[in-house]
Amino acid sequence: MVRYSILGSGSCGNGYIFSCEGQSILVDCGYSFKQMLLRMEQGGFTLDTVQALFLTHLHPDHAHSAGTFARRTGRPVYVSRRCYEHGRTEYFALNIAPECQRTIEPGTDVQVGPFCVRCFYTSHDSPGSCGYSISVDNKCFVIVTDTGVYSQEMVEYARRADVLFLESNYDVQMLRHGPYPLVLQRRVAGERGHLSNDQARSFLLDAGFDSSRKPVHLIHLSDNNNCVELVQESTMQFNAHVCERGACYFYELD
Repeated sequence: MVRYSILGSGSCGNGYIFSCEGQSILVDCGYSFKQMLLRMEQGGFTLDTVQALFLTHLHPDHAHSAGTFARRTGRPVYVSRRCYEHGRTEYFALNIAPECQRTIEPGTDVQVGPFCVRCFYTSHDSPGSCGYSISVDNKCFVIVTDTGVYSQEMVEYARRADVLFLESNYDVQMLRHGPYPLVLQRRVAGERGHLSNDQARSFLLDAGFDSSRKPVHLIHLSDNNNCVELVQESTMQFNAHVCERGACYFYELD
């Protein structure tokens, strides 16, 4: 049995945990370390089971407490090779202990306990941003977030997923008529920004995703430019689970 949790998703923080056979891995840690622990404990997850942390990218809402995690646990923190090479200022600002620094490259599997992890690059304004495919106990979890456009490669990963986590960040009209200045609107809606509700729906159609058989969690809703009702309306045909901003969710998968 695999247990997993969305520890939080949205503009203020993101984190996911997957657990099997008494071992766990984290993907992203965008909250304070104390807040991450509190969220884990709500679902019965403990820090001593966590074998590694994988970061999608270096923005604070995804990597805020990565350095603290490494110093407290001595466990490895993985980023993509491109992230390490081209985002060095942001990376070193996290103060991850040298002995905990690891890189992962697309097409290469990293084995951590029962987990086999593979990354794929996304299109975001953080160097080397990536998504993850995580295989464990004959199940495959795929995380696609923080990408302004999606590729056929991402679609192919989603087709193979048993559980999909997909960004649905903003509603086009809310963004256009909301509080963001034009330059920020262009950043969010640009090719190195985020996926809109419409893009998330197109992604699911392209992937032929059937949420009656495979759960899909729609994640990373904007605080200012989206709401649960609009995401549900846009993706109604998929019966997807829309993650409210900042909320924790806990699941088991046989």
